[in-house]
Amino acid sequence: MRTRLNTLGLLWLLIASAATIAAVSGAAAAQRTVRGPWLLTALPGMGTVTWRCDPARKPALALGLNASAATATETLTFRAGGKTLVHRVMQPGERLDLPYVRFSRQQLTIVQHTEPGILKAAIAVDFSPRPVSPSHCAAYLPPALVVHVFPR
Repeated sequence: MRTRLNTLGLLWLLIASAATIAAVSGAAAAQRTVRGPWLLTALPGMGTVTWRCDPARKPALALGLNASAATATETLTFRAGGKTLVHRVMQPGERLDLPYVRFSRQQLTIVQHTEPGILKAAIAVDFSPRPVSPSHCAAYLPPALVVHVFPR
């Protein structure tokens, strides 16, 4: 009888543990919901730059590029912390989610070579916390940015 009670107690302990693990996993999965991407800026004839937030990650913020489907091939260079982290050729209509990096200041350079000439955009983004927007984890809390477009 005692062995049967110990076995039942162990069984209930295992069931309770499994339920706790499932509840914690469910809560962690709910927190892993990536917010965004949100429009940061539109580049004439080149596409749009976006940002997204994953509150469960550290760092939590990342950029992205949606190349315009109606234009030419582009070369993207992503820099942060004084290093080139991504250098990639993008086809029209392609989307690229850039990596989450720990540096608050990030730069994108997008160059489009076409027959009429070269179109270039330089985007500097600063995800540094601000008194009003410490997290940038909502569409209405964009990071600071400077955009330069160098026409053909």
